[in-house]
Amino acid sequence: MSLADTISRFTLSLFKAPFNWLVKAHHVPADPKQEFSLDADDHIVYVLRTKSISTIKILKQKTKDLKLPAAHYNDQQSPESGACLFINNRPKWFSYKRKLTEHKAYIANLLDQQKQNPNKNYKLVPVSIYWGRNPGKEKSFLRYFISNMEETGRLGKLLIILFLGRQCFIQYGKPIRLNSKAVNLTQDTSKTSHKISRILRVYFNRHWVASMGPRSENRRGLVAGIVASNDVQNVIIEEASRTNKSIAKVKTDAEKYVKEIAASYSPRMIRFLSSALSRLWDKIYTGIEVNNIKNIRELAQEHELIYVPCHRSHTDYLLLSYQLYREGLAPPHIAAGVNLNFWPIGSILRKGGAFFLRRSFKGNKLYSTVFNEYLYRLLNKGIPVEYFQEGGRSRTGRLLSPKTGMLGMTVQGMLRGIRKPIVFVPVYIGYEKMFEGKSYVGELRGQEKKQESFGQLLGVRKALKRFYGKVYLNFGEPLKLNDYLDQNVNDWREYLNSDKKADWVNSQMLHLGDEINRRINAAVSVNSVCLVSMALLGTPRQAMDKAELIAQLNALLALLTAAPYSSYTNLASESAEELVSTAIKLGMAYETNDPAGNVISIEGDERILSTYYSNNILHLFAIPSLIASLFQRHNHISKEKIISYVEAFYPFLQKELYIHWHKNELAERVELLLETMLDQGLLNMGAKNYCVPHADTPQWTRLILLSEAIQPALQRYAITLTILESFADKTTLRRVQLEQESQKLAQRISALYGINAPEFSDKNLFKNQVKVLKEEGYIIHQEGMGIKATDKSHQLHQKLMEILSIPVQQGLQLAARSLKHASPEAVSED
Repeated sequence: MSLADTISRFTLSLFKAPFNWLVKAHHVPADPKQEFSLDADDHIVYVLRTKSISTIKILKQKTKDLKLPAAHYNDQQSPESGACLFINNRPKWFSYKRKLTEHKAYIANLLDQQKQNPNKNYKLVPVSIYWGRNPGKEKSFLRYFISNMEETGRLGKLLIILFLGRQCFIQYGKPIRLNSKAVNLTQDTSKTSHKISRILRVYFNRHWVASMGPRSENRRGLVAGIVASNDVQNVIIEEASRTNKSIAKVKTDAEKYVKEIAASYSPRMIRFLSSALSRLWDKIYTGIEVNNIKNIRELAQEHELIYVPCHRSHTDYLLLSYQLYREGLAPPHIAAGVNLNFWPIGSILRKGGAFFLRRSFKGNKLYSTVFNEYLYRLLNKGIPVEYFQEGGRSRTGRLLSPKTGMLGMTVQGMLRGIRKPIVFVPVYIGYEKMFEGKSYVGELRGQEKKQESFGQLLGVRKALKRFYGKVYLNFGEPLKLNDYLDQNVNDWREYLNSDKKADWVNSQMLHLGDEINRRINAAVSVNSVCLVSMALLGTPRQAMDKAELIAQLNALLALLTAAPYSSYTNLASESAEELVSTAIKLGMAYETNDPAGNVISIEGDERILSTYYSNNILHLFAIPSLIASLFQRHNHISKEKIISYVEAFYPFLQKELYIHWHKNELAERVELLLETMLDQGLLNMGAKNYCVPHADTPQWTRLILLSEAIQPALQRYAITLTILESFADKTTLRRVQLEQESQKLAQRISALYGINAPEFSDKNLFKNQVKVLKEEGYIIHQEGMGIKATDKSHQLHQKLMEILSIPVQQGLQLAARSLKHASPEAVSED
């Protein structure tokens, strides 16, 4: 051991007690041993960027806790398992020379050992230790100096331990296995060690940016840079000419727009929010479950990440940014509605990375250009971005149709040329109980949405006293923008770094948004309240014997297990009994004691909210429920007929629920589901056809309950098709008129039959239905002319009538006749 190391160790021993008190570290991922398949029998060498006795001490304790070889300092040429290897050796106490090549000899020795012991696993595990999460400003040496332990001197290190010791975290990287195919052991050892050294240096550089984020730009410089950009300058000149204002006045307006929009990211605020939110989440939630984040950590090193979560609650963006920060990733800049920019929340959110946008850019070219330039600078700088493509929060539990504005601006920014390729990261955020549940019930009953304000914020205190169960953050399958465009736009590369305006952007964004929604839905979490709600909603009075409910939940879970929807889908790990208990504890279901067996029911406002939670997972059961619906009026059906029915109704279900199966995959999917339903006894096999179980068996009851999940959707399709049939010969319907009459009929049926589903008469769903009718050739529609139903539409209507119950059919016919006699006025095409 050198004299310098002896001095360092002696100094550290003097400060051992205060060091242990000052330093508190957590590691990412939570279980690196499992995530990277590390074994205590492996020969593990920890690779750090810079030598530091204090970091070795921290790492030693954490590796012991993980039951891995304990990290220790080894100055020998052949590091033993648990030894620490340093890419940059810091200068000795009385020297100014860094040793930048010493580690290569260590790696060469390890390679030789691997050759001699081919059956042993030698692994180099990169370890990054960060003190605080401040990337520093571009033109602030001091802030960078005191936030980076690896680059600062010994005095700076002491300051960091004093002020940021409790903000320390350790991040483990993907190991380099020396016996893997990627490492050429037949090559000269010195060349291989040099290659591994280069890989490690690149890794540490990229990992630092992925965890810290790029250095932030001075706000004054940001404003000046955006206003001085070519696009903004051109619009300033154009606006000055059009409005007869001076260029200086228009320039001032542009500067105001930048200040209105731009985030004012503050690492200090992020640390404060992380601490405050930790206490809040611990108080109101039983835990935050995160799934599929491993791939995101790897993508963050080489890609520009665009997080695209579903939007259910105001807590969505807080939860996502908080968890990304805890997982060692740089928190994203978040596109927030300008309605949230009120005192004091606006300032806090802005410092937390929020940038604000108006609901509409229409008629304000200067604002639109400034916003586009700001977004482009974020993307080009490598700052992760988050936005909700649905626009607003879903009040029905379903994904809303994508608003394509932000997607279009992202693609246009990419075409201008940015440093990293863009990857969209779909994120499903699920709640066992909604924070805004009560307010949603009021809005669905017709109350106006309350404007966000400080007064409304004060009212949240009562809600914070309640219990909301568990939260799920599931990262879906990433979508690489370049790959998507390669598959869908042949000539898109011709528009890279050119002045040509891409005319295909608007049309492609609709498809891109739908694909992102499908990937969000594929990452859904199936929790207690969702399953209990779906099961109870299938009963006439939303009540069920507890034993039967447990059996129904087991059947639903078994269906998802045997025929998985997606590898990204997260199923509940609890038993059916535990799921029911959780729903009762959350106040979403009630248990009534009865001598013949306890009854579980949904009461009051929870009846409306239960449709919200059921809609979270409806897409998982849509096809099984449709298959079950076919047997409500048929005892025997052939496989070919089942597939034909599913193929007929699937385009409507796919558009409405963002189901990810391609139409060509349906036959195979239906066959798998039929086999699964046979195994569970939900269906039986006759000589040639599938048939229902005997009506006295529990399996028959479960089949009928399963069929109820999709009934509201089928009834909605029947409404529109029935109107087309009713007016086929006498009246020419226009598109808007068909949508409006469908909505009116749905409202009437909902009132007559007590349908609690708030989305049953949603005008947007009918708008999408009419769109599918046109795309699939069921209607002929030309601009300026009415809608004409085709023979194919009549056949679809007949198929639908064959599977709907007789009372539902009669109700549809009566309600349709009443609308027909009302002789609706023609509505002009919009």
